[in-house]
Amino acid sequence: MELNFIQSLFKHFNFTNVDWEITEQYFHIGELKAREFFLNEGKVSDRIGVVESGLLRTFCYDENGNEITTQFHVPGTLVISNTSFNQQVLSRENIKAIEFSKLIIFTYKNMQELLKRVPAWQQIPLAASEYKNRQKEKRILELQTMSAKERYLKFLEKYPQICRSATVGQIASYLGIDIATLSRIRRNI
Repeated sequence: MELNFIQSLFKHFNFTNVDWEITEQYFHIGELKAREFFLNEGKVSDRIGVVESGLLRTFCYDENGNEITTQFHVPGTLVISNTSFNQQVLSRENIKAIEFSKLIIFTYKNMQELLKRVPAWQQIPLAASEYKNRQKEKRILELQTMSAKERYLKFLEKYPQICRSATVGQIASYLGIDIATLSRIRRNI
C-alpha cells in the first residue's frame, strides 16, 4: 500500500488509528493491465482510486474523434471523474491505464459509508476538489502564458516517468501542441 496515502491521511486530516482501522474495511487493491479502462465515457463513475504504481491517463474525444489527454495519473495521485462520481451522472471522460497499474479503490457506496462513519473523511472530498481546481487553474495559466517549448521542458522535468511511458501523441495533446511541433522540440533539446 502507498505509504504516502496513509501518511497524508494522518498528517493532513488528523486521522486516528481507529479512523484508519475503519477505513481499511472500505477499500480494496485493484489492478489494471496496460490499455485497460478504469472508466469509460458514457458510464457513471462508481469508483475512485489512488495510484500505488503504474500510470493512467484521462482523455476525451474532440469533434473530429481525436483523443485529447487532459490528465496523467502517477503514483500517489487521485484517479477520479469528479462530476460523474460526485453527481452520479454519465462521464464525458475515459480513464485508461497506460501501463500495468495498482490502485487503492473506493466504490461510491463505500465512500458514502466512510463519510458517515469517519468524520475526518468529510474533509477529504473538499480538499481533493480544491487541489484539483488549483491544478486546473495552474494548467490553464501555463497553456496561455508559456511557449510550447517551455511547457514541454517543465513537463519533462516534473514527469520524466510519463515521458518514458506515454506516446508522443498523448503528451502533445496534454500540452496543447501538435505532434510535429513536439517532435521538433524534442529533436532540438
